[in-house]
Amino acid sequence: MNRFIRYAASSAACVVIATVVTNANATSIAGHRAFYEMRMGTIDDNAPVQSVSGRSAFVLEKECSGWRSAEDYMIEFGSAEGRVDRILSHFESWESANGDQYSFDIAEKSSFQEDKDFGGYAELKADGGAATFLLEPDDSVVLPENTYFPMQHVRTIIEMAGDGEKILSASVFTGAEPDDALMTTNTIIGGWRGVESEIDLGALDVDGFWPVQVAYFKPTATAVEPEYEIQFWLQPNGVVRQYEIDYGDFSIIAQLVNIETIDAPQCQ
Repeated sequence: MNRFIRYAASSAACVVIATVVTNANATSIAGHRAFYEMRMGTIDDNAPVQSVSGRSAFVLEKECSGWRSAEDYMIEFGSAEGRVDRILSHFESWESANGDQYSFDIAEKSSFQEDKDFGGYAELKADGGAATFLLEPDDSVVLPENTYFPMQHVRTIIEMAGDGEKILSASVFTGAEPDDALMTTNTIIGGWRGVESEIDLGALDVDGFWPVQVAYFKPTATAVEPEYEIQFWLQPNGVVRQYEIDYGDFSIIAQLVNIETIDAPQCQ
């Protein structure tokens, strides 16, 4: 079960963050506040997690110098032995408009491990960069060339989707504990699906989405199977209607149930 908890904050945040789209056929990313219900998806009989329920609230807010995102979630999950545990998490990040600076803060409380409360920052240059984690003692990770922060990564996915491109391979730094913050990703972008939303999206309504699948690997991994995969329904304005995190022996589905627009600031 620790594997699920370890990735939950970074996975969810990575899915729904984006920035301005430059493709002429796409709309600009819209600041919004989205609420999701979380439930068990597929499951194997021998999976360590046998039940899941929870809720998350995600905020994407435009600032004059970049984008701020925050996610709060509560998840209860049951083990094969009948134990029920709970985790409360807050993940907040900021990314510069041009995608070269990133900072994050994580606070987690759970019924089965020590509380976590730490943050960090990272910077990218043309040939790579570095991330520093404000722990005791401080830790750091070297970021290779072709590393993306979350918003820049999803912006690239949307731009490629608008151009009809299908595959993207990249390193992505999302912010998490040092061993899990930098992942190698393979992304497959599906064709446009003209499907109306099941809920009222108001001003954020778009008449379809792109199905996207991202597989996450450790940078030094030699195994064919990823650590986890995320499949999500992505609108051109950055709204994610649904996402599923697949850990191999079980998966978690998050369904959008309510959404609100957040107005952009007036910047000079």
